[in-house]
Amino acid sequence: MRPLSIVLLISALSAAGCGQTADNPGALASPAAPTSVLRSDSQAASAPAAKTVEVPFHSELTWAKIPGNDISLCSRPAPAGKIYLMRNTNQGMAVSTHLGAGEYENHTCVYGTPGKPEGWFADIRWTAANGDVLLATSDSLYWTGKPGQSVAVDKVTFQNGGTGRFQFAEGEGMSYVDAPARTAVYEGTLRYGKQAK
Repeated sequence: MRPLSIVLLISALSAAGCGQTADNPGALASPAAPTSVLRSDSQAASAPAAKTVEVPFHSELTWAKIPGNDISLCSRPAPAGKIYLMRNTNQGMAVSTHLGAGEYENHTCVYGTPGKPEGWFADIRWTAANGDVLLATSDSLYWTGKPGQSVAVDKVTFQNGGTGRFQFAEGEGMSYVDAPARTAVYEGTLRYGKQAK
């Protein structure tokens, strides 16, 4: 085997061992490894377009609620006939695929009629072990039992605009929030590969 062939083989095995792909080297790397996404304009112009990579996402977390009332921070319009009643912050630690163990935070804008919460919109942020950030939003769907005393089910939409390997991540999923236990499970799909135009 020629020396150049050996170098290429070792490089390919190293990339595969790190869970990376040739099309998107940072997308599937170890959650503890730093992610580098900076390229010069000449490199970006000459690089081929990345293929979309779809992977399952799972996150389990515990959280603590910090009640709040600053509804001016709620940027999405409330549903017709409803008003915002409060904006809470939930913080905790999560263990997630593609992120490892890291911080979790969401801001929940609760809407309804005076004295009667009926649903919420949330902005969600996971921080990976290496500092990369994954963003999502969620919309409440229903409670499995008595509101506030059972599991809340939300529709989740992953958003591009995060950092590192999640800068162009998109996807969808569901969350199952156990309000009494202050735990949650997220299940969904992430898509990598979208690039800035």
